[in-house]
Amino acid sequence: MNRLNFFFGVAAIVSLAACQPAEKKITIGYVQITQDPVLDAAKAGVFRALADSGFIDGQNIKVLDNNAQGDLSMINMILQSLLTQNVDLIITNSTPCMMAAAQTVRTIPVVFTVAFGPEQVGLKTIPENLYGVYDPLKVGEFVDLMMECIPDLKRIGIPYNNAEPNAEYSVKVLSKEFSMRGLTLVTASVTSTNDILQAGQYLAGQQIDALVASADNTVYLGLPVLAKLASGQKIPLFVTDPLQAEKGAAIGLGANYDQWGYQAGLIAVEILKGRTSSGNRIEPILNYNLIINRKACAEQGLLVPEKVIGRATRIIN
Repeated sequence: MNRLNFFFGVAAIVSLAACQPAEKKITIGYVQITQDPVLDAAKAGVFRALADSGFIDGQNIKVLDNNAQGDLSMINMILQSLLTQNVDLIITNSTPCMMAAAQTVRTIPVVFTVAFGPEQVGLKTIPENLYGVYDPLKVGEFVDLMMECIPDLKRIGIPYNNAEPNAEYSVKVLSKEFSMRGLTLVTASVTSTNDILQAGQYLAGQQIDALVASADNTVYLGLPVLAKLASGQKIPLFVTDPLQAEKGAAIGLGANYDQWGYQAGLIAVEILKGRTSSGNRIEPILNYNLIINRKACAEQGLLVPEKVIGRATRIIN
């Protein structure tokens, strides 16, 4: 082959290669309700599960990362935007995001994490494209813990945002459990973090023995305010999201959020690999944590029994 023919042969190969379409990356739309260390831990778990299975952002997947910044009205707008961008999969983080996706997304798979199950929050029809991991909310164990730490417990105060279906559901099941134990629940409504101080002050004036924050994104966002009030009033603050103990709650019993996200991420992996029919589409979380904040316990006047300390997954000093 002469040099001229060799040149044209190479040029033809290069030209043909240039015309071949590049392999299309899988596009994942992600939506989270607000910026929060707890939700961020679950998010990290989701994407670690994907990466461990070979799905790496910037390599073979593209992630469209969205955060509603606590604005519930933004969630549907984000979901509609993701649909117009023809994403292959949507991952939601929080109950409001899961509910919005379950009601509006029908054509592509949706995987949820850090949420109650659709039936728990009143969705009568569960879409076939909905997958995820939910919190059964073990209220019996949670109230057992409270009574173990405060043997003469009688009155409990809970501030909550009833616009959040997760918060409303949590208060409903806790109220039923408290009633069964002969305990009195006092609630105070909040619509934003600006209401938390006033709600906490109201509850503190109701002769309560403990404060509870449970599955409420609004209250968790402003938890340091509630924790400061609890310390000032010597009222122990219990939470159903253990990582909130890092913000000043005395004790948290509930899901391991990193593992919650990882578990949901594994479901997303199965979908991306085309194995959508194996196992249950919606499953409960597998790992729970008990976290104790010693400093907050001391400030809030809570003496934690040694047997409870012995069960702790983690102790914050």
